[in-house]
Amino acid sequence: MAAIDQWLAPLRDSVVGAYFRRAQAWTSPRYRALRSRYYKLDRRERLLLQLGGVIAAGFVAYNLIYLPIVDYQAGLEDEIAARQHDLAEVRQMVVIYQHLKTELTTLEKNTAPPARDFSLSSMLSSAMNGAVESDKIGGISTQPDKPISDQFTQYSAILKLNAINLKQLVDVLFQIKALKVPVVVSNLSVRKHGEDPHAYDVEMTCSVLGKNA
Repeated sequence: MAAIDQWLAPLRDSVVGAYFRRAQAWTSPRYRALRSRYYKLDRRERLLLQLGGVIAAGFVAYNLIYLPIVDYQAGLEDEIAARQHDLAEVRQMVVIYQHLKTELTTLEKNTAPPARDFSLSSMLSSAMNGAVESDKIGGISTQPDKPISDQFTQYSAILKLNAINLKQLVDVLFQIKALKVPVVVSNLSVRKHGEDPHAYDVEMTCSVLGKNA
């Protein structure tokens, strides 16, 4: 007890202690007066007063303690839900990134090597050797290069073949497929050549994606 008094001595001598003593001096007589009036009430009045005190305490506890806790929990649940939604979006973005990375790797493998002197028409001309006679090659016209991005350019050429049969057409397509770079054949047009039911005029657009040098 002496130790407690010694520990509290600085507090009693401080400004807080002085304020506490003034507050105690102001509340003590009023507390005694209220207590005296309370004990002068009959049992029923005291019961009603106690009931009112319980109701008031419940009201204060509900508004000052329970509602703030409920609001805090609701806000916390909303925050957790938002974080979970953000996490799901991040995971989805990671999946998309991995997919795009794989597509980019595949795309880079399926492109012509970077070279300033790359010529698709020369490659097609070489591919025709052994597939069709030279007199059946109506022409190979290079199309304007089409920039796809800062890294890639699409090269295109139109190949025209005259009076070839279906076996020669298959050989031509096979030769193009066998090129070292992946050439895509699009806009394939096959028409009968004159009155010969076994000869056809063929026009095809060949394209390849190349890396910029």
